[in-house]
Amino acid sequence: MILLLLLAAAVAHPVGGASSAAAPLDYPFLMDEAIDGGRIIQAEAMLAQWRAEAGATDRPRIDIATARLALEKRRDGEAAAQFTALINSGMADCRVDEGLGIAMVRLGQPQQALEPLRRAVAACADRWRAWNALAVAYDHAESWALSSAAYERAFQLTNKPEKILNNYGLSLLKQRQADKASAIFDKAHELVPDDAGVTANRDAAYVLSGRDIRRSAGDSADTWARRLSHAGQVALQAGDRAKAQAYLSRAVTEADNFVPEAAAALASMENGKR
Repeated sequence: MILLLLLAAAVAHPVGGASSAAAPLDYPFLMDEAIDGGRIIQAEAMLAQWRAEAGATDRPRIDIATARLALEKRRDGEAAAQFTALINSGMADCRVDEGLGIAMVRLGQPQQALEPLRRAVAACADRWRAWNALAVAYDHAESWALSSAAYERAFQLTNKPEKILNNYGLSLLKQRQADKASAIFDKAHELVPDDAGVTANRDAAYVLSGRDIRRSAGDSADTWARRLSHAGQVALQAGDRAKAQAYLSRAVTEADNFVPEAAAALASMENGKR
């Protein structure tokens, strides 16, 4: 934001004292760039400045930016209501359809997300977030061929492949294809080795495919214990009590601090034997 203001000032006051009118900032473009880049503070400041300088014709575009910013801030219910109001007003914009679809997926209503997301990718085929959300919605409907094609399209378009890989790995787990999911999560882990969510998903895929999880060089004793505990819970849910007990026991003994989840699961297993 500071850089934008300095650039605007430089145009308004060129070197040498010559005067010229400052070129207006392209707020719609700059807002999209900030929101797509996850720069929330910058987007908020820019939106406030845009509102202060806005003309009558800016109102619809400001409303779109406001709804998109709410979605980026994970205020999904608020964003869904704003996007719905825009659609009901006759607004036809792929960003609006994309935003509503993403919000509905996050709110646990994937069936309601399908129609706006299909409109979004039909109108703007380069929107990777819309393709990714559409793939997730297809997963919920168990339309596996459609979800796979949507993930492929999203992967071709995105600058954040780890997100697509992670979601596709989860899709494969739902399809009980743990071996393939493990390979996908391995690729995601290479891109973001410190992402706890990707690591947990990879561990789950390893357990379900019959592979052992391994401690990473950066794992502290407690981080490793939490991973072991999670692996034990996955094995227990899969019905492999022997593997579950082995992982959970290691979680208790190899941690520097008490791991209540592992201890509780072990106690429950012991009580179940009686």
